[in-house]
Amino acid sequence: MSCTVRTHIFRIGDFTFDNGETLPGIQLAYETYGTLSPEKDNAILLFHALTGSHHAHGYNDDLPEAGRYWRPENYEGWWNNMIGPGKPLDTNRYFIICANFLGSCYGSSGPASVAPDGKRWGNRFPLVNACDQSRAQMLLLDHLGIDKVAVVGPSLGGMISLVLAYHFAERVRSVIIIAASCNPTIEHRLAGFEQIAAVEIDPKYRGGDYPEDDPPNRGLALGRIISHKFFVYQRGLEKRARKGVSDRKGVLEWYTPTRNTESYMLHQGTKFALRFDANCYIRIINMWSGFDLCAFTGTKKRDEVFARFAQHGIPFMLFAINTDCCFKPRDISNFHRCMVKNGVDCGYACIRSEKGHDSFLLEPELYEAGIAACLARH
Repeated sequence: MSCTVRTHIFRIGDFTFDNGETLPGIQLAYETYGTLSPEKDNAILLFHALTGSHHAHGYNDDLPEAGRYWRPENYEGWWNNMIGPGKPLDTNRYFIICANFLGSCYGSSGPASVAPDGKRWGNRFPLVNACDQSRAQMLLLDHLGIDKVAVVGPSLGGMISLVLAYHFAERVRSVIIIAASCNPTIEHRLAGFEQIAAVEIDPKYRGGDYPEDDPPNRGLALGRIISHKFFVYQRGLEKRARKGVSDRKGVLEWYTPTRNTESYMLHQGTKFALRFDANCYIRIINMWSGFDLCAFTGTKKRDEVFARFAQHGIPFMLFAINTDCCFKPRDISNFHRCMVKNGVDCGYACIRSEKGHDSFLLEPELYEAGIAACLARH
């Protein structure tokens, strides 16, 4: 079993969101790995992906702040093979910090957490965006007394790292982005809306004011099915899906799946609905589909953002995945060319995999050498 780790809670207090709304009692759940140097110059800020958590390394079976959503599948760190002594995120050399996103349901404040009035925030919790996440996590670094960090961001975390690097350029040593580009495609903006609609039209959603013990699990499962088809390599899905079919899993009423791919997607959706909150999912998926680099940085074109990175001498490393349906290699390659054109020290590598977007979670060994080399260089 992996080493046991425990979650820390950073209590921010009053926090003003990008939409202008201020909420009291806001907090961030986070974990740290390794030892902070006396000079506090060895810190890495690690972002998690869409519906991941701050629990990236070790074993954690105790997170009361997450309630029923913290399930056995969450207990092992999602990047265990990447973090630890002698690994790319070497805990003998680096101090790694990973915080749960605001709006999620794994310990940070979100719709599922309890407000100061003793009730769940529910539909009173605002939509969140990348600006909110970057400011909240910089407050955490202030709390830890850390002035400057290297940043590692996979998937949605990669997009958020761009906003953080722009607004806090003087505090960023380097940025590694895995399976993410500078803007989601129109397909993903539309898919994000489809997922939100799937949750909303479940009669049990009740405008977001549903009881904790009777959530809109059907709508949430459907939303996850819509998203999950982008996370896998679709051409290899029939091989990945186990043979045989399952029952309707409490989601479908009349139709019974007859293909292993249908059964696989239904399993993924129903399993997810047990470990995540519907209101939280709407906030997090909207953060992805609503990402707008220029809007969040107050610029007219992306070149202005990249020029700021070059001005501050922030080096970047971009990883694409050849079978990624979320951020295709051509999009990340174009992103890389634009960065270089604007004077950014930016590397690029395309990983060959049969796992699709989720490759960085399922086979981290493919990224080890590139990440270790980039961290060592900068």
